[in-house]
Amino acid sequence: MSEQAESSGVEAALAAPALDWLSESAARELAAYLLEHEPDQIRADLNQSAVHLARIRERLLLLVEPPPAAPPDEARLAEFERTVSNLQQQLDERAAQFEKANLDHAAERVRLIEERQAADGRIAELEAELSEARQAVDRLQAKSDSFAAALVDRGPAPVELADEIAEAEAQFTIAGVIEMSRDRCQRVVMPDASLREIDTLDVDEKAADWARELWKALRALNAYAEESEFFQGGFWEWCEHSNSEHNLWPATPKKLAMSESDTVKNDSRLWRMRRFLVDAKVSPNGYQHMEAHLKIAEGGGQHIPRLYFHDDVKGRTGQIHIGFLGPHRLVQTSQS
Repeated sequence: MSEQAESSGVEAALAAPALDWLSESAARELAAYLLEHEPDQIRADLNQSAVHLARIRERLLLLVEPPPAAPPDEARLAEFERTVSNLQQQLDERAAQFEKANLDHAAERVRLIEERQAADGRIAELEAELSEARQAVDRLQAKSDSFAAALVDRGPAPVELADEIAEAEAQFTIAGVIEMSRDRCQRVVMPDASLREIDTLDVDEKAADWARELWKALRALNAYAEESEFFQGGFWEWCEHSNSEHNLWPATPKKLAMSESDTVKNDSRLWRMRRFLVDAKVSPNGYQHMEAHLKIAEGGGQHIPRLYFHDDVKGRTGQIHIGFLGPHRLVQTSQS
């Protein structure tokens, strides 16, 4: 084969892949490649392509190198170098375009993620507001039922209201009494932390009876606090001598205890059960051991309600502080 024919073959071999690479078909394939691969993979492939181009250049130089005895064809070599340089320039331009597109894509992705996080946060806020609204509705319903039931304490009712009062009394709930007492018994403090398993108590078949007794107990404590400045003695003595039959609580061991037994006091486990949260004005560390308690229901059942309180009517707050209202089993005795 002549030198001219060989040179033409080499040029054709170079031109064909260059034209094909720049064709529309190759551009579509390149776009599909960019969508299917990660930026790090694209950069790695570009670097590998640069290496291959350098090797092609070296091989081309070897192919066009004239016989040792003949001087090199400088013009042809320069043309090949220009071709390789143009290809490298186009490759660099494409790489820059790909890098810019990748940065734009990353920025858009960050924006969408931030929008999604903001939407998730708003959804969580709305769900929390909905939950609070539902709880408020439940509390208002319980309060409404218990206010209706409390009508039985207002004295004789017209005959035509007898059925309604009987129905309201049957709907008396412990949760409703708690809400009602917070409205009407201003001298009794009952924080949320003092309430234990109220829902469990309210599903018991005796819940209505317990609720009525609890309402009497809270009214008695409030009346005692209101009359304390005109009365000498504690809650037990008030119950014994008060003339207010409407607010009277029995001063009997079956219904009221002002202290715990020595067995309970000397048992560290049982004594810890009677350590409750209290206003810092009463106790600087926020806790108070409470012994005085009302027995909402008689007997030693572990599920019946107990109400523990601290008498501060002659102290800094002038109030009765409830430390515990819940099932008896949560404040066990030596017989539990």
